[in-house]
Amino acid sequence: MKLYYHPLSFPALSTLFTAEAAGADYETQVINLQEGEQKSEAFLAINPYGRVPALSDGDFCMAESEAIMRYIARKAGSDLYPSDIEAQAKVDQWMDYVVQHVRTPVARVQFNRVIVKFMGGEADESSLKTGLQFLENNLPIVEQTLTDQPFLCGSQMSLADIALVSALEPVDMCGIDLSPYPNLKAWRAERQSETFYTNVHSHFGAELGM
Repeated sequence: MKLYYHPLSFPALSTLFTAEAAGADYETQVINLQEGEQKSEAFLAINPYGRVPALSDGDFCMAESEAIMRYIARKAGSDLYPSDIEAQAKVDQWMDYVVQHVRTPVARVQFNRVIVKFMGGEADESSLKTGLQFLENNLPIVEQTLTDQPFLCGSQMSLADIALVSALEPVDMCGIDLSPYPNLKAWRAERQSETFYTNVHSHFGAELGM
């Protein structure tokens, strides 16, 4: 099984974290987004969307980070994605929440505070403000959940937690303050100390010397 990613794509990093946490047998290939490698004929044969992440497993290929995470967990027989239908639904619910209400606004902030500089452009202050406001609205729900229980879905880690770890990857780089959310901040630090994270990197952007 091969995972295609770029170290500044935090959706792509979620697939590596999943593979590590699930104990999957995998290899990686970095796709050079700056050089347009994601639009190459070879990569488009794996992911016709021309984006990372992507997965190939023999002749089977797929895209979309959450789908890849579920595939990896199922193939590895990991309880990160439980077989019980209600427990599975809770994981799905939180994965959707994280993607829509945490990762998307974090991406807005990252783009306007970091990525736009590499592109030689200027920040869209309205978009930036919207991203920060969404986080202010949505992170308190995560904070309260992690006050009441150790993980998003209860007493053990699931794919939802890995989705949250990866969604928060750029916060230090782009100046998102988590101090109003002490339980989330402590939870994140603990997850970043675990081998599923440290086997991938020490911190977001480390592969690029950031």
